[in-house]
Amino acid sequence: MVFTPNANDLLSILPALLLSGVGLIFLVLQFFYHSNEHRVIRFVTGGTILLAIYFLTLNLGSKPGKGLFFHQQVSISDVSFWLNIIYFASGFFTIIASPRILSQHGVDFPEFYPLMLFALTGMYFMTTGADLIVIFVGLELLSITLYVLIGMARHEISSLEATLKYFLLGAFSSGFMLMGIAFLFGGSGTTQLDGALRPLVVEGPSSFFSKIGFALLLVGVSFKIALAPFHSWTPDVYEGSLTTITGFMASGPKAAAMGLLLILFQYLPADNSSIFTLILGILAAVSMTVGNVFALKQENLKRVLAYSSISHAGYVVAGIVCGAKMEVIYYLIMYAVTNVAGFAIIAYLENAKHQITYSSIKYLSNTKPLTAVGLLIIFFSLAGIPPLGGFWTKLFLFQKIAESENILNRVLLITGVINSAIAIFYYLRVTVSAFMSEDSGESTTESIPTSYGISFTSTVCILFAVFAWVVFQPNAL
Repeated sequence: MVFTPNANDLLSILPALLLSGVGLIFLVLQFFYHSNEHRVIRFVTGGTILLAIYFLTLNLGSKPGKGLFFHQQVSISDVSFWLNIIYFASGFFTIIASPRILSQHGVDFPEFYPLMLFALTGMYFMTTGADLIVIFVGLELLSITLYVLIGMARHEISSLEATLKYFLLGAFSSGFMLMGIAFLFGGSGTTQLDGALRPLVVEGPSSFFSKIGFALLLVGVSFKIALAPFHSWTPDVYEGSLTTITGFMASGPKAAAMGLLLILFQYLPADNSSIFTLILGILAAVSMTVGNVFALKQENLKRVLAYSSISHAGYVVAGIVCGAKMEVIYYLIMYAVTNVAGFAIIAYLENAKHQITYSSIKYLSNTKPLTAVGLLIIFFSLAGIPPLGGFWTKLFLFQKIAESENILNRVLLITGVINSAIAIFYYLRVTVSAFMSEDSGESTTESIPTSYGISFTSTVCILFAVFAWVVFQPNAL
């Protein structure tokens, strides 16, 4: 069978074509452009992402519109649109915030920018693809670029250790996913999502193969989400990576993995009778608890946010298994924004010299009051303190979970509320250190030059977390 794509097919992947095309051009031009000044390539990269966002909006609203394209291998929907907005926005702000961090750590080669574009392309296909092969190719494109991005500070042992850990464990998870796709194909005879997952809800011999395949697929996705017990890589990789890249990982790729899980569960029954719903519900409850309990014992703020991300993954997955959709998207948007801002501020305070702990930000409000207030807002939002955006995300998500009287929903709701209360302790420690300590930490006494990129990124994201909920809610998505 010969398939020739038409104009609508090409328009449906125009944002990805733009990102990957510019990335390839950059890789070629680096052989002719040897300057260490990357301002031009940075501006072009940022402009490319903004143009891709414009095409995303155009595709959803007019041509080609919502639907399936490329012989039902690409799907444009409200869910895929908002997920792509999260990826592109997180990539845009990471590019703005990263120049000083890259310079401080000796990353003077321009590959960072095309790698970011390729990562965005991979995430695009992960949740816009309607075929398991397309999704897997997108996932691998994202994974390979992250392996390189994590280890870009090649003169630092912590960075090399982080990339090696992520590469080894990521290779295992990719193997699980590929084997799962093979079993799903064996049970259904197709790799298109609709057909490949249909045997899961019917009885028969093919259902057995499909269930094995879906279970293996979920193992790989759970690793990317960092659900317990597949979370062991998270704190070490978050700590070892360059901090703005850590912020990117905690926003874009994290949202892509959870968005993929959301899309997969749209093909399963809406009730809680599925064994996969029960298993993921248990993993969600365990992730909430493990993430928050281990975060209580951390001192390094990057590791605190790493374990915090595990608990937030539990909240989101709990919403997915309980039937939430736009509430999950809303949660991911606010969570991505706060993470980008939080890691940007931590990167500023590190100044390429320190690990930022609770002790190092003691009495931060004395010498850097705006930075201290920014950290306070970010951690308060992550804790769910009203009226910040993080409070509304949890409120809408928990309301959706509470709509059903199913025992699983009740357990997840109670577990989520209890863990939200536990998390307040380590989030509020930032306030105690920055505002209520008489001693001064190393980041407080050190003079740190202003970074306009970090200032812009953190300011825009913080303002969004503080005020966006007034007009931006799940029913507006």
